[in-house]
Amino acid sequence: MKKLKLFLILAIVTLFTQSAKSQEITSWSWDNYEMKFSAPKEFIVQTNSDEEFTAKLSNDLLHLSIIPWKDATLTPESLKNSVRKLCEEMGYTPREIGTINDIDLNGFTGSYCVITKNGVTLIVEGLLDQHGETNFYSIIVYAGEYEKQAYAIANSFHK
Repeated sequence: MKKLKLFLILAIVTLFTQSAKSQEITSWSWDNYEMKFSAPKEFIVQTNSDEEFTAKLSNDLLHLSIIPWKDATLTPESLKNSVRKLCEEMGYTPREIGTINDIDLNGFTGSYCVITKNGVTLIVEGLLDQHGETNFYSIIVYAGEYEKQAYAIANSFHK
């Protein structure tokens, strides 16, 4: 009986792990801002408006939110400070936030950080559109087994 229980537990864990790894990444677009990105085909859109795009997996282990804001005076340095401030407003301490890194991403410049707390990780990106006045925050929240998909999303934004 113990062997059967162990086998069932291992089978369930293997199935769950395989489903996390086999999430098909596909092209998405947020037509309100002509923004394109990659995300799991299985994403369920929660909000799609001029103020926000939010989608997630049905198991709640991978979430994406994109929030636009207009500021034609934004610079890469002020964006870095803005990303830090956003993280602090979400309740993270400077120590938890750590280093804010620069990115040059498919036509966007910006900053990002990766925060892990209580088994949950989030990637917070500030994306500066140098050809327009609308900029974006991207917040990706994920459980450990979805790291590959989260980084695929984070590195895929483009106009």
